[in-house]
Amino acid sequence: MTSPLVLETLQKFRLIIGAVRQHSRALEAACGIGGTQVWMLATIADRPDITVSQLGQALSIHVSTASNLLDKLARAGLVERQRVEDDRRVVRLRVTAKGQDMVARAPQPLTGLIVDALEKLPEDSLMRLDEELARLVQQMHLLDQRAAKEPLSNLVR
Repeated sequence: MTSPLVLETLQKFRLIIGAVRQHSRALEAACGIGGTQVWMLATIADRPDITVSQLGQALSIHVSTASNLLDKLARAGLVERQRVEDDRRVVRLRVTAKGQDMVARAPQPLTGLIVDALEKLPEDSLMRLDEELARLVQQMHLLDQRAAKEPLSNLVR
């Protein structure tokens, strides 16, 4: 039989996942784009001229995922890509006026609920949580680590 503590912990995961799903839907309803793309816009707005690689690192997603999401933002006129004159391989990103308006009206937090909550934890609590989650991942025998670089909004739909 499953222990009460296991069931209580499971309920907390359900609350977290449900809140993430609800926030993601609110972002999509308000902005017409997913939560990860809103976070991208906010990050680019905060760091004009950021590269695609730096953006991927800032959001902890794969560069190809970042590039694909940026394509949609660029097609919507929310982001512009600018090549660097002395090295045409380097692309700098900037939010357009339309993108700035979207960031301004997006429901908070722009980084998503989990990132926002994690950033507010004291460092020692965050370290303990990270260690315990690593143990949970190990117990689950999660050999395929690709989901770790997927936007969370893609995983909770």
